[in-house]
Amino acid sequence: MAIKSISSSLLTRVLSVYFLLTLIVTAIQIGAEYFDTKRVLIAELQNQQSTFNGSLTRSLWEFNSNQIDTIADGLISIPAIAGVLIRDDAGNILVQLGETTEMSDLPDDNSEGALLPERNGIFGYYDSLIFEFSGHSTKVGDVSLFSTRDIAIDRIKVSLGFIIGNAIIKSIFLIVLFTIAFNRMLNRPLSDLTQQIKGFRLDNLERSRIRLDDQHNNELVLVEQAYNQLLDNIEEYQSDLDRTQKKLKAANRQLDEQNAILEQEVARKTSSLSQVMLDLEQRKNELEMRQEKLEREVGQRRAIENTLRQSNQRLESSLNNLRETQQQLIESEKMASLGGLVAGITHDVNTPIGISVTASSYLREKLDTLDQSLLNKELTQTQLKKFIEEGRESLNLLDSNLHRASDLISSFKQVAVDQASDAIRDINLKSYIEDLVQSLQPHLKKTNHQVRLECADDIFIRCPAGALSQIFTNLILNSLRHAFDGISEGLMIISIRLDGETLQVHYSDNGNGLSEAQLKRLFDPFFTTKRDQGGSGLGTHIVRNLVTQTLSGEISAESEPGKGLSYFFSFSVQVLN
Repeated sequence: MAIKSISSSLLTRVLSVYFLLTLIVTAIQIGAEYFDTKRVLIAELQNQQSTFNGSLTRSLWEFNSNQIDTIADGLISIPAIAGVLIRDDAGNILVQLGETTEMSDLPDDNSEGALLPERNGIFGYYDSLIFEFSGHSTKVGDVSLFSTRDIAIDRIKVSLGFIIGNAIIKSIFLIVLFTIAFNRMLNRPLSDLTQQIKGFRLDNLERSRIRLDDQHNNELVLVEQAYNQLLDNIEEYQSDLDRTQKKLKAANRQLDEQNAILEQEVARKTSSLSQVMLDLEQRKNELEMRQEKLEREVGQRRAIENTLRQSNQRLESSLNNLRETQQQLIESEKMASLGGLVAGITHDVNTPIGISVTASSYLREKLDTLDQSLLNKELTQTQLKKFIEEGRESLNLLDSNLHRASDLISSFKQVAVDQASDAIRDINLKSYIEDLVQSLQPHLKKTNHQVRLECADDIFIRCPAGALSQIFTNLILNSLRHAFDGISEGLMIISIRLDGETLQVHYSDNGNGLSEAQLKRLFDPFFTTKRDQGGSGLGTHIVRNLVTQTLSGEISAESEPGKGLSYFFSFSVQVLN
């Protein structure tokens, strides 16, 4: 592997840093020299403009084109000026000589003494020409003088040469100085150190010691001292090794004597071991017999485990089928509830629609009679007034009954859609529950039972409205079906309050209540007190699933025989007001 010199690497890095700094400093000096020269040139352009301002202004005022051309030629002949642009007060170019910028670079207003920024190596100075006459100032035009980057660079050539030459001379001097210093202080001592280390002889440690010349308390002296100390340590280790070898020889002699004694002892114990081996062989045979017996028992246990595993698989399959059947029954119960709403709402909607049809037929009959009287020219004012009164009554009857049917259908449609959907909606809670109770009127109107709602008017929330609809529908229908046997005037109370972002709901009825055993099984699927009358036992189970899963809330129930049944449940909502 090629060896890379430390001094060469260090020298290269030092000189690289120096060259980079020299390059940056030189670039800064050149830039400063250039911008200083550019500033001087702009000052000369200002001086020249001031010098010719008066004569050029008068020439423009007098429309003396020859004089203007003469002044322009005089300006362009000045070494610092590379271009001249003279315009009249309307912005028309009168003279354009040398190198100039675009017209768009000139100021649009009546600026005086504006510097023109450098573009494409051209920069300049712009000034308006103002003629003073009878105390009035009149702009007669403007003049722009330009210089170039080449003129500035030409002026600083000598300075550039001096700056670059100075940098080159300093760099060469430092290269030579660093090379001599590194060679004397690093290369030669390292080479001497390497040669002395190569002459190392383990059998002559005194001649292997390092002795460096011309080194005064630097790192190489520390290396020399550490190396020589290592040789001193090696000498001590050699002395210790000699002493250890002598002790080892003495220990070997003692070991030979002990081996002879041990051989005699082994011979005595060999006979005893033979008897022990016979005993061990007999025990081995006994262990093999026991192992065969254990293997037979393990085989029997594996057969039993396989039988149990197959039984578990059959049980798991039966459990999955049972869960699917339970889910289907729950969905059937939901649809049955919705079907009950449909059957009940149909009769309520048919009544106002039938009245509307009757009123419409009566109105058509009276209109035909009025038309016949008009054709026979027998129409009287009394008949017309009577028709108008009867028409208004019929129209009022139509309007009220059609609105009633529309309200019923709208309430039912919203409840039905919500019960079949899990969509999140924004609702006024009290209005929504009132619509829900309205959709259940077909079940309530056949009885004297009432539903009382205790809820603030201004609770606006965002929640799964369908879940709420199914919960209250199941609770009310459960009370109607199960709670009021033998009770003619039942009362169901829905009490709702908002606690922060948690909705607290208390539903209760004054029905027959449940026993303690029935209350414990209240939320179990398929538990019902009226199985012989068609009860499915899924209503309260659906309510608990909706509260705990869909709404992520909690639900509990309290009841005693003869004291009604109460449900307490709460869940988080997003409050909109």
